[in-house]
Amino acid sequence: MHRLHAEVAVAQLSKSGEELCGDKVEVSQVGDTTTIVVSDGLGSGVKANILATLTTKIASSLLKHGIPLEEVVNTIAQTLPVCRERKIAYSTLHIVKLHIDGKTTVVEYDSPASFLLRNGHVIPFPTHEKVVAGKTVREGYLALQENDFIIIVSDGVIHAGIGGLLKLGWSWQGISNQLALNYSSRCNASEVAEGILNCCNGYYLGRPGDDSTVVAVKLRRQRQLTLFTGPPVDKFMDERVVNRFLQVPGKKVVSGGTTANIVGRITGKSVKVDLSNLDPEVPPTAKIEGIDLVTEGVLTLTAVIERLDDRRRLSDMSFQDGATLMARLMLEADKIDILAGMAVNPAHQNPILPSQINIKNHVLDKLCTKLESIGKQVTLEKF
Repeated sequence: MHRLHAEVAVAQLSKSGEELCGDKVEVSQVGDTTTIVVSDGLGSGVKANILATLTTKIASSLLKHGIPLEEVVNTIAQTLPVCRERKIAYSTLHIVKLHIDGKTTVVEYDSPASFLLRNGHVIPFPTHEKVVAGKTVREGYLALQENDFIIIVSDGVIHAGIGGLLKLGWSWQGISNQLALNYSSRCNASEVAEGILNCCNGYYLGRPGDDSTVVAVKLRRQRQLTLFTGPPVDKFMDERVVNRFLQVPGKKVVSGGTTANIVGRITGKSVKVDLSNLDPEVPPTAKIEGIDLVTEGVLTLTAVIERLDDRRRLSDMSFQDGATLMARLMLEADKIDILAGMAVNPAHQNPILPSQINIKNHVLDKLCTKLESIGKQVTLEKF
């Protein structure tokens, strides 16, 4: 069985004249499960944003602590007041939980039905009604397949164009037709989310009459990257670590001149320095047959942390320095495993100083923190 990754994209519009969007989306990952919580606050602006944020924060926090889904819904249903005039909750709740094996749970409370897009066909995600804390919710379970999409929209998308270009609004069926007509398994989550939201904005003639949110989730195979940097403290570990590095599936990156030479020696492959893309800030890269990228060590890894925030540089393909190339590979990956040899390099560290203040240690910890902050699964193993 292939491990499936939930690629999540969010696109939003605020109601015309409002600075804050009254819809809120929380995405979290605990272990092998990705959870998406969406809430649409009643009305618009600051009040709606506060209501939606409260709902998503409560639900996400409970789910992270392992509270059963039914108890989460029960807590939210009892917590949220109901508008006396409109007889609806002050904010909606939409939960999607996806496991790496594809098993998916959807809970919908006062929100539009989820779309399931599979092989060019769209159906509502299959759910059944149940009463929780006196409130009617829809709940469903399904084993999703590779390249399936789940799309969540708020009421603002459903009602786009109402009273204007579309007398009765875009409607669930109208969005379904758009999805089936224009999106296939070749698309990514961002293309779907942005495309639907652009259509929504068009039906509003660029002046949204309500907060509008689209969340697109694509199930695809997990993209893995393994970074090997630094020689092990025990030289007798060299071959074991290299063999493990080579056996892991996915993209492979070697960082550090000594590390590259170890890989070359054990594999019998030559290490060739590449001087075709010199950069004044980052040392040149090298090439080893079968390795996706070979770079210098600490200086390059330090630059990678900065490059991960530099969207302009990352999107400009004229930049081909080692740090930019590594940052691009890391952004493409879902899971990043770092195999770090902790032998002290005298050029970077006084060997009599304690390992806790080892420069390489500090850089790797900072890199891991940065990668985790942008949603990557990261493991760091030291030798």
